[in-house]
Amino acid sequence: MNRIAWGLIVVVAASISPASTRAAEVSKKVADTWPAKWCQAQPGATADSLVTLMGPPSWKTDATMTWAAHQHQFNAFLEPNGTIRQLDINLYRLSDAEKAALTCAAVRTKKSAATAAPGAAASPDAGHPPLPACQLVTASEMTAILGAPVATTADGDGKCTYQPGDGSSPYVELTIARGDGEVAMSAVGAMAKHEPGIADPYAGLGDQAAAVGPALMIRTGEDLMTIVFSGVDGAPAKARKIFDTAKARM
Repeated sequence: MNRIAWGLIVVVAASISPASTRAAEVSKKVADTWPAKWCQAQPGATADSLVTLMGPPSWKTDATMTWAAHQHQFNAFLEPNGTIRQLDINLYRLSDAEKAALTCAAVRTKKSAATAAPGAAASPDAGHPPLPACQLVTASEMTAILGAPVATTADGDGKCTYQPGDGSSPYVELTIARGDGEVAMSAVGAMAKHEPGIADPYAGLGDQAAAVGPALMIRTGEDLMTIVFSGVDGAPAKARKIFDTAKARM
């Protein structure tokens, strides 16, 4: 299972070439149609086809396009030939109902799309078996790390959500994407190149790490671990404990 549930890269308008549509000019009614359209797009398609589907982007660079307005943000990362390498949804400002209504993963790459294709399950990648994220860090272990009682909710094998039973904070998402470490960190590198300072590395955490918005992306070998925090104090120190706990079982 190769899904990256981080989907959360924040694009800053400064230094990004202007597009014909500004976030402030997009009505909420129009922005609310974006999720369904976004989930129709596929990695490997052309950037022009995505613009046809979504309308003009809010911001764009040679390597990225972003649609952002109200609570929505969608990021596309492009290959040099203009095809789509990766499609991300920023989940941070979405309600639980809006997240549940999504019909596609928060992050989709060419590799994950191929894995999800009909018949792919019959031929799993033996070199990258799925990892049950909720078993890498248990509810009791996360409770001890956060200092507040949380329960787990699994989303397939690769993603686990930790949250109190009443739906309040602290809230943590832990996602493991086997074999997707390099492509994900390359996407962060592309953003950092165009927007210096947007990705803040966590020195010494895994083989490579960067904080992008509310998400911490950590490459460990070929794999990607993504931790998303909301309502968590002292996130950097707690992230290290989460990583160490999960890594010991990977």
